[in-house]
Amino acid sequence: MTVRFTFLYLFPFLLFGQIFEVSKASKITYYGSHYAHDWQGHSTGISGRILYDADDQTANRCSLRVDLTTFDSGVSNRDSNMLTNLDAFQYPDVMFVSNEISMEGMNAFIKGQLTFHGITKDLNLKADISFTDGFNAEGSFTILLSDYEVERPVLLFKKIGDEIKLNFHIVAK
Repeated sequence: MTVRFTFLYLFPFLLFGQIFEVSKASKITYYGSHYAHDWQGHSTGISGRILYDADDQTANRCSLRVDLTTFDSGVSNRDSNMLTNLDAFQYPDVMFVSNEISMEGMNAFIKGQLTFHGITKDLNLKADISFTDGFNAEGSFTILLSDYEVERPVLLFKKIGDEIKLNFHIVAK
């Protein structure tokens, strides 16, 4: 009897909603600055789920996790220094969770919470969405390391810039 009620509850969602699993093709690119040079790195260790319901825009939600140890700037010394400053052993993941996503055409307006370095803050994002070969979302946003109490690494006696720009390309199937 319980199985029948569970099926009846899920049946409308199964018809109209879709759950997409984030694939390994997803990537986040980070851009930072220092007076000596600008730098960039990327992470591909992204996992999560995206719920998309074309009929009921209020049912859209997502949950994403990025493993900090997948950060790669192409310079191993920089990467290990950044992981140390991010306290990656204590806070190994960055999480983003949203329960409010509205759509206007192929633009998603996402309200959620970003948890980074043990601190959770509200974050509003805009993403361009496409459904070519699954689900694709692209966008960018900026954070301040000081907002998340991250001690900025020092190079040549000067700290890196506080502002970090992030570009995301999320692929889900």
